[in-house]
Amino acid sequence: MINTSINSALTAEQQDEFFRLGYLRLPEMIPGVLLQRLRELFEDLMDPDNDNIDRAVLENKGKNYVTNLDNVCRKGNLAGLEILGYPKILETAQTICGDDFFPIQEFAVNKILGDELPVLWHKDMAHERKGRCFTMGIYLDDADENDGALRVVPGSHLSDKGICELSKEPSVEVPMKAGDVLIHDMMLAHSSAPLQRNSLRRVLYFEFLSAAHVKAENIYSDELVQRRTRLLFAATRLYASLHSDEKKFLLPHDNPAKEDESKEIENILSEIYCEHTRARPSEYCLDIYGQASELIKANAQ
Repeated sequence: MINTSINSALTAEQQDEFFRLGYLRLPEMIPGVLLQRLRELFEDLMDPDNDNIDRAVLENKGKNYVTNLDNVCRKGNLAGLEILGYPKILETAQTICGDDFFPIQEFAVNKILGDELPVLWHKDMAHERKGRCFTMGIYLDDADENDGALRVVPGSHLSDKGICELSKEPSVEVPMKAGDVLIHDMMLAHSSAPLQRNSLRRVLYFEFLSAAHVKAENIYSDELVQRRTRLLFAATRLYASLHSDEKKFLLPHDNPAKEDESKEIENILSEIYCEHTRARPSEYCLDIYGQASELIKANAQ
């Protein structure tokens, strides 16, 4: 059912496109000041001398590349938490998932010229479709056609085919600009090739679900849902304190930890991240040879 309420972040036409195709580009959604704050955070977290355990480092031809970052809301200047509290992001999540939306995890995927690392065809999370869930990608850098842009199989989120079968169906690239946001259904088949020209492509991802969906499919524990819901309240509180002249997003339910209102945000974050979030794994196609051939053909175009 399309949400056409006055508070909806997406028009009825945008919602129809997203639910039909499984993805939607939202151009220029992130203001320059927030984008700069995120870039400063990433520069620190991607510093090879930064001893950060929540990241993946790839060695290729004698050089180290920081390819992934985890728990980004917990780190550095808290720009990750700040952007989570940005009203347009929360309105989008509420429009798609409903009032009981929450972020199950946040992470970053970094492409760096020379890492030669493709992202193989995959679905972010397989589920029984008892609710809507999606991944939001916030682009810190441009992703050009045939140069690291996401490839998707339109409508594949509605298919019961396996990911390897879907990877052979017609796909399209989705070029992006810095400050754009791309949302896609967690069941959408997607991949991306290594960079060929641009030096860097950094994307911060939030994965959103609804508590009702989680309960209907017994995906996560109630305790985990509550901890991650607390993160929303910390994010909206931080955003309001840093942007007092802007409109505030009011979450449509109570904080599961009422005592958080009197706690320092750093203390709240310590409690939220006290245990590792064991998110449901993505479903990858491990037909490496076939996918490598497709990536070579895509890069040659």
